[in-house]
Parts: sequence; structure tokens; C-alpha cells
Amino acid sequence: MRLISPSNLRRAGMAALGALWLAAPAIAQEPIKEGDVLTGTLRLVRTRHFNGTRIEAYQIVSAPRAMPADDDFCTPGKGATTFHLLTMTDAAKKKQLNLLLGKTVAVKADALFCSQTAWHIGDVVVPQWTLMPKR
Repeated sequence: MRLISPSNLRRAGMAALGALWLAAPAIAQEPIKEGDVLTGTLRLVRTRHFNGTRIEAYQIVSAPRAMPADDDFCTPGKGATTFHLLTMTDAAKKKQLNLLLGKTVAVKADALFCSQTAWHIGDVVVPQWTLMPKR
């Protein structure tokens, strides 16, 4: 009779645990809604619209977040990972965000919707937001 070595037994156990973890049902994520807090890395995206107009968009890049099923512009089951913070007419907000580029930030999304046009850079547009204080 051949004995299984402890290292092979450990590998088999880890493989079994991994298989169970992958087979476990996914925990349903509550869809994001107005008033929720988004946390992620802040970046500035510079691109051009199809008509040639330059676009600068501040984005939060986060772990995937579920979107409400009633938004016709969202793809059901696909989590949103990029959130476009609108700052078009607010120089103070732009200045505030410029100081935080590349850092982890949290914002309260006072309003949000799935991207609808080529002017929207990312999965979700956040037209009204409030920067949350660092904890």
C-alpha cells in the first residue's frame, strides 16, 4: 500500500477547496443607487469626441458595481467599473480633483445614470457628486 505524502494531500485539499469556492453561487450584489458612495482610484482621461472636440473626463475606477435593471443603457449582469464625474462648469471641483489624481477617493453619488452618448467617458455618469472626507 502506498501512502500519500503530506504535501500531495495538502495540494489535493487546496484543489478541492478551490473547486468548491468556484462552484458556490455568487452573492447577489445590490445595485448602486443615488446616495451611495463610490470608492476607487481617480484618473483623468483625455480623449476626442468623434467630431474632433477634446474631452477631459475625471473617472473613478472601482471594483464592478451592479447597476439598476431599469436603466435602458446598462447591460444587465455587467458590472460598472468606470464612473465619469462631471465637472464641466465647476473650476473649484476640477482643482479639487486634480490634487487627488492617482489616489483612492470616495464620492457620494447624488445622481447617476449609465452612459448614453460618446460624450460620456466610462460605464456610468455621475453628474452630481460630493467628495467624501478621508477616513
